[in-house]
Amino acid sequence: MLAGVIGVAALAALSAAADGETNGTLVYKGTTLALKHVYLIKGPDAVDAKKIIRRLLFTRDDIGAKIRACQSMSCVDGAMTDGVQVDFDAGPRLNYWLAINDGRVQYSGTARPELLKGGAIEARRIAGTLGIDDTAAGGPKIDATFAAALLKEFTAAR
Repeated sequence: MLAGVIGVAALAALSAAADGETNGTLVYKGTTLALKHVYLIKGPDAVDAKKIIRRLLFTRDDIGAKIRACQSMSCVDGAMTDGVQVDFDAGPRLNYWLAINDGRVQYSGTARPELLKGGAIEARRIAGTLGIDDTAAGGPKIDATFAAALLKEFTAAR
C-alpha cells in the first residue's frame, strides 16, 4: 500500500515538474535559439480588450519572475527578448511573434491551429508538440515539445 502511494506521489511530482518546461528550437535567418522554458498566461487581447486570450511564451531564458511582476499583458511583451509568443483564442489561427538577438530581430505571423499536436488544450494548461514551418515565406521554423500550466492571469491589456 505504501509503495503504491509513494509511486503515485512520485508520478505526480514528475508531472508537476514537467509543467513550464520545453525542449525545442526556433530557427530564423540563420540563428538557432534553444527554447528551454515555456509559460502560459491569460488576459485581454491588445487589439480587443473584451476578448480574453491565452498566450504561450517559449523562451531561452527563465523569465518567470518578470512575468509574475507584470501587471498587464503588454508588460510581458517587454519581458521576452529571445523567444516566441503564440496566442490562442485571438481568432481562427494561432498568432505568433518572435524576438531574437535581445529583441533586435522580430517577426510575426499566423499558423493553423492543428500545428499543435498530440497534446491537451485546457483552460489552465496547454501541452503537446508545436511545429510551425514558415520558411517558404521567409519566416521561422519552430519545433517544441512542452507542457505549461497557467502561470498568471491578467485583467489589463496595457
